Amino acid sequence: MIKNRILVPTNFSPQAEIAFKQSVFFSAKTGADICLLHIIQNIKAVNKSAFDIDTIQNKLNKIADQYSSETGAKIQTRIESGNIISNILNVEKELRPSYIFIGTDVSEKARASTTLRLVSQVDCPMVVFAGKFQKSGCENIVLPLDLTKETKQKIEQTIKIAKIYNSTVHIVTATSFSDEIERDKLSDQLMLVRSVFDKLGINCKTELFKTKNDISIMANTINDYADDIKADLIVIMTRQETKIQKFFVGSMANILIRQSNVPILCVSPK
Repeated sequence: MIKNRILVPTNFSPQAEIAFKQSVFFSAKTGADICLLHIIQNIKAVNKSAFDIDTIQNKLNKIADQYSSETGAKIQTRIESGNIISNILNVEKELRPSYIFIGTDVSEKARASTTLRLVSQVDCPMVVFAGKFQKSGCENIVLPLDLTKETKQKIEQTIKIAKIYNSTVHIVTATSFSDEIERDKLSDQLMLVRSVFDKLGINCKTELFKTKNDISIMANTINDYADDIKADLIVIMTRQETKIQKFFVGSMANILIRQSNVPILCVSPK
């Protein structure tokens, strides 16, 4: 049985702290346990410095104890050593968490690259916090739609989050309008998906944006809309299911993760 658990990798950065705080808020709503994970990349260097493993463990314990006493959340701490991505994937496989919450500074190329590689390989949904998001709820969710077959999984995750927070879901899509057949299909898709949320009693709105046929422009349109409505979450699929694209984050997802001020819930196709 998969335990209701959130895995939170931390490097003690401001973005990592935001991700951890958000995991605590989510835990309060869902009863999920939290695993706070720190990975030491070079164990020999740490042992030779004043900032040794005991110091790291004490720092993790201090963070966990503070939030546990304030909220009652069950928080475990863990230290691993070696490659960041390999260790997170191994811990994910062992713990089988419901979600991974991770903070990243996308302005730093190395961290952005690590996050994108991780997004492309994890099995569970992963929430990426790249900005300075400090809200405790999830009032507005942006759900970008396309015509791919993986859309159903994205909708299922959105329904789950919307029910937890009583959110309003903003179903959006962007098209050049030059292809009337595609435009009509997208319009029908919007209405079909809206009917799903309506039947479940989840408040939703739809928007069909006219843009140039350019991935960057479409992604920026979605980001701008999310900023305008003060969205709390954008839900995306991270990659296609084909063998060639299996280990790569899609172009749209890549841009949204790198540029969005709003947390991104990344769902891997199954």
